[in-house]
Amino acid sequence: MAHNLSREAARAIEWDCTQVLTRFFNAFDQWRYDDMAAMFAPDAVWHRAWKSLKGTAILEALNARSRTQTVRHVVTNIEVNVADASRADFILYVTAYMHDSGTKATKPPTIQSPYLLLVVPGTMVKAGDDWKIVSMSMNREFEF
Repeated sequence: MAHNLSREAARAIEWDCTQVLTRFFNAFDQWRYDDMAAMFAPDAVWHRAWKSLKGTAILEALNARSRTQTVRHVVTNIEVNVADASRADFILYVTAYMHDSGTKATKPPTIQSPYLLLVVPGTMVKAGDDWKIVSMSMNREFEF
């Protein structure tokens, strides 16, 4: 915890950052890529699928994803460490479930296991009234 903040102030930052991260992965699963891109700071770097994405490359990579896949990201173990009133580091786990038959699913698909488990560290900064992601790395811990 930041030494110059009250516990109440640090807790508010932890909550705000946790909500951004939860919203980020919900938007991912709901194809709301513009909303996702808006959660990044203008100079952000997103390390994903062995690429470092910046600026417009983030939205381009998202829009290139298959539109017939069903993916759900289950976010757990969120830990936010407040550095100060304008910066916080985070780490979380994401278990991803994925199915892509090449056609739009009309019923829930049957899958055998999760697709992968990610360990996701990163940093957020205060931008006006909002918290923005400045760096995030999607590190594959397990593939199933």
